[in-house]
Amino acid sequence: MADVATLSVTYDRLRQSLVNEYLRQAKSLWDSLTPAEWWNDAVTVGVAARSCMAEINMIAQVRRLAVSYADDTMKSMGITPSDQSVEFVYPRYGTTPWLVAMRPASTYRHDAAQYPDIRPDEWPGADDDYFEIIDQWLSDSISRLESIAETDSVVAGNMATLDRFEDSKVLSYRRVVHPELSKTGTCGLCLVAADRWYSIGTLLPLHQRCRCTVAPAGSDDDPDFQLSDKDLKTLYAEAGGTDRKHLSEIRVQTITHGELGPILTTKEAKASPRQSSDGWRKPDVSYTREQYEKMLNHAREFDKRYKELQDSDKDKLSFRLDGKTYVFKNTGRISQARKWQQSFQRQLEAILNR
Repeated sequence: MADVATLSVTYDRLRQSLVNEYLRQAKSLWDSLTPAEWWNDAVTVGVAARSCMAEINMIAQVRRLAVSYADDTMKSMGITPSDQSVEFVYPRYGTTPWLVAMRPASTYRHDAAQYPDIRPDEWPGADDDYFEIIDQWLSDSISRLESIAETDSVVAGNMATLDRFEDSKVLSYRRVVHPELSKTGTCGLCLVAADRWYSIGTLLPLHQRCRCTVAPAGSDDDPDFQLSDKDLKTLYAEAGGTDRKHLSEIRVQTITHGELGPILTTKEAKASPRQSSDGWRKPDVSYTREQYEKMLNHAREFDKRYKELQDSDKDKLSFRLDGKTYVFKNTGRISQARKWQQSFQRQLEAILNR
């Protein structure tokens, strides 16, 4: 049986391969849009529906992978894993996967709104005016997509792992940092937080694009914990010139993000309104089902609006749904977008029937 460090690295690399495959699919969808289609909710709702189902499938695979990792980790430490199944749970609270999947379009529009005089009919070439500005809109949108996928996969995986630990009567766990998997080295916040134990039932505090995983914590003389401490000393010396003295001056705190729960940050950092939410609770199977039902209701309403627009001679249709205004324009690939939306609706119905 491999040691905890090897198992953790293998798990995270496999998790990343699932994320990369999802991003390949999602990027191809968003990259296919014309400039006008980025502003057409009839198109972006459909693209987000197709992307959303792909992300849900990715998260489900990550959770299954995380359960296998948890079992192997516990076996390597002499702990007998539970035989209880771990069901699918979406890792965000207070929103639906579909609404989150629409955020690349929101990012593009937010950037473009800063330049109201720039509305291209076609994508400019590298030598054209405004190329760099428009290219930045697209880059920010894809970066948002990547950040969401990375965050959701790590949080979902850690949630599944910790649920497995809890079912197997593991009482505490520790953070496992992954400098070998980061382009810039392990974050100083993670290094400072890596020498403490957390109680099972407490979700691991993360930060944006955090790659930390979890492992059971034993007693002070646990060889795996001692190995972690030894590795930590090495990391202090090798973390991009950030020495142990500097890192020891970092004071971390955990704040509550309204969607993701505990977030690791510095003592000096000020929380944004979303980050300082007191209403967060850890998502579970029941809450996830509520979000699926909400998405299904949205899908049925959207389909009515698609039909209404396609059956009329209107150029566009504006309506509100759950406090948000949508504008469906009768241009672009709305027939294809509607098919994606209908396919998503059927999949939601099948999931809820199960």
